[in-house]
Amino acid sequence: MAPIWSVIANRKDKANQKFWTEYRVNAVDGCPAQPGDLVMLGPNGTIDPCLLPSTTGLVIEINGTPSPCQNVLNFIPGAGIDITYTPDCGYTFTATGIVACGSAAYLCTDTATQVQVDLSHPTHAGQLLISQPGNDTAIWADPQMQGLYPAGSVICPAPAYVPPTCIQPILIGGADCNGVLQNIATTTGGQLVTIAQDQETDLNVLRFAATTGNTLKANNTVTPIPLLSIRPQAGATAVTFTFRSMDFLSIGNLSHYQLLLNATLTGASFVNADASSNAQYDVSATSYSGGRLIDAGYVGADHERVSHEFHFGFTGGTPDTITLVYVGAVSTGTPKANAGCSFAWDEQATCL
Repeated sequence: MAPIWSVIANRKDKANQKFWTEYRVNAVDGCPAQPGDLVMLGPNGTIDPCLLPSTTGLVIEINGTPSPCQNVLNFIPGAGIDITYTPDCGYTFTATGIVACGSAAYLCTDTATQVQVDLSHPTHAGQLLISQPGNDTAIWADPQMQGLYPAGSVICPAPAYVPPTCIQPILIGGADCNGVLQNIATTTGGQLVTIAQDQETDLNVLRFAATTGNTLKANNTVTPIPLLSIRPQAGATAVTFTFRSMDFLSIGNLSHYQLLLNATLTGASFVNADASSNAQYDVSATSYSGGRLIDAGYVGADHERVSHEFHFGFTGGTPDTITLVYVGAVSTGTPKANAGCSFAWDEQATCL
């Protein structure tokens, strides 16, 4: 059994009392304690904290329930809240995120700008609260998955945002030659529109051809001579030219032909291939020099048709030239052969 302490004390508890009244008083060194009990030092020579008043003279409670820690008041900031104090023991609670302010009909940003949010309510799942032009109102709406700008917008500088008036798909596109955003085209059935080889379409891919004409050119030497040349017009840099095929005919002994890129021609007189074409051809050149060999072959008394896919380019503003040259005969004896040829190519405007 724990010891119980008491002491004999004197008191005056009546009016005009001259003599002390002796009585017994309980002494305690811990709780519980009753009014009038005398406080004793505990086993450690200290007064039990439960017998001492709060250091602030206040009881710290949380929702009406006393906190188990009465000697420390610690404010802990939560998400979106900053707490600061001043030397006069003032405490300031500051919202750093978006919180309700003034009215439940508004939100306020960290710049104290009010945003009205009671203009609409969600009508189906998946809607978001979306800022409206002016950024002082927001409504529940479906997000614009196609992005801010529709096809046909100038890419740089970006135009001012305007709410869309038409349904737009999720945009997959790129810049055209004028710096304008263009989306990928599809057919009415939803299939992706592509440009197939050897096919003219409404996407401005045109096929052209040039020939040496009705009269075959004779070559009675063993020196190759130019037969047919083709090149883009000098200013047609916004057109893609693709050399597709050639047909070479030789009547005589076994003949040798070469297809050369950018040979230097003597006596050439280029003319436009067609009123709708951006290319020129020549059948007048009498000799050539240089050039890079890009194809070659042999033909007897027959013809040779070959498919290619060569893209013409412009170097320093000078367009590429493709020339077919041939040797009249490569067998022994007197060289003699008549020959003709034709070229076919595609043209596609970079900007439609």
